[in-house]
Amino acid sequence: MGRFALLSALLLVAVLAGCVRDWRVGDREPPNIVLIVVDTLRADHLGCYGYERPTSPNIDILADMSTVFDRAYSHSPWTMPSVASMLTGLEPRDHGISKWQDPLELHLVTLAEQLQAHGYRTGAAVSHYVLQPDYHFDQGFEVYNTAAVDLGPPHDILTSPHITRLGQKLTMQGRPEPWFVMLHYFDPHAWYQVHREHDFGPSDMDRYDGEIAYTDQYIGKLLDKLAAREQLRDTIVVLIADHGEAFMEHGHDQHTVSLYEELIRVPFVIWVPGFEAQRLDQVVAETQLAPTLLALAGVPIPPTMAAPTIPFDEHGFLPAEDYSVFSETKQSANKQAVVEGDWKLVHDRRGRSYELYDLSADPGEQADLHGEDKARTRDLRGRLRDHRAKPRAEVQSVDLRSETRLALEALGYLSDDGRDVAAEDRQVESEDQQEWMIDPELAPEPEAR
Repeated sequence: MGRFALLSALLLVAVLAGCVRDWRVGDREPPNIVLIVVDTLRADHLGCYGYERPTSPNIDILADMSTVFDRAYSHSPWTMPSVASMLTGLEPRDHGISKWQDPLELHLVTLAEQLQAHGYRTGAAVSHYVLQPDYHFDQGFEVYNTAAVDLGPPHDILTSPHITRLGQKLTMQGRPEPWFVMLHYFDPHAWYQVHREHDFGPSDMDRYDGEIAYTDQYIGKLLDKLAAREQLRDTIVVLIADHGEAFMEHGHDQHTVSLYEELIRVPFVIWVPGFEAQRLDQVVAETQLAPTLLALAGVPIPPTMAAPTIPFDEHGFLPAEDYSVFSETKQSANKQAVVEGDWKLVHDRRGRSYELYDLSADPGEQADLHGEDKARTRDLRGRLRDHRAKPRAEVQSVDLRSETRLALEALGYLSDDGRDVAAEDRQVESEDQQEWMIDPELAPEPEAR
């Protein structure tokens, strides 16, 4: 079954689902769930988010039948803290991952663990060195396949065929229990390979777009197989990214180093059988993924998952108030940002500077308003300060295996391991205290007794 057959199958599934079943938790068998995580995938380089190049025909078909969140955000512009937030419903402050040696702590409850505890079969296939079992991302997975990691140097390998093949096997369950499968595709990550069948030109961005198209081709094969087996009638399909990629829009390339839209605004597409296709423009965050999937599956949400679910009824997801998203990076930088409604404030702790953007009028973040809109800057600075003041989770770091260290160095990471980020943060807190003495309006609100 090819791409156009997939569209027909999805249309048929949508019609049948809409006619014969409403989505009311408890009135039907628990759904299967496929979570597709594409590493380094910018939202604005997909057709379903307005991109003009044909990078994503299969993802676009899925989006046409699904709910598309136009303003979905990552909590970090690099893989480990971002994927941890997806699986635990916790922000980096609360799961504690801030450097390459930080694992996902075993006491945290993951999406896979909670589903497994309530009768789900669970499996995953991943393709990034830092998602290996050494870092405990395998918690709750009955099968956790890392074969794609062992194909060769991370900048030389092509993971999409392997992840799709493994995904097709993992979703071919012959048992009555529902299943949850997570698939992690790596190919859009630097360094970008050239694909003759998806050749958009010689620049880094051209090759990046070719990598997206190549990955999309194999995601299409996965969706084709689900459609051919008629599994889409009973399967939730999520497509999301851990973070985006920069191409010198703000003086940097690749990722980890900043919190601009090209890095933390991510695609978020979710197909739920029986739900109406729609686009929603409220701000949502990757921490809402796990509790929302648990709610859709009728599985209790553990109290550790503090993020709210995205509301829904039997027809689909509902418009809701914007979620206030806090994002951070402590890799090659020390920055924190808050997105609240149409506004974003970025704090560069090393540079001792702030930037304020009106994302509705300036989505490319070219006009810094922090010196003009002082009231809003002050308000959002208070939000960042209050967020930073809450205790940060402690993580027992692990030693990097030699092959993992070599892989990370080959990808251009580990460049500033010697910086004392904790000391920088303490300096920021000290400066905050001095500002409160000068300007009482910046002081935190007293806690209610």
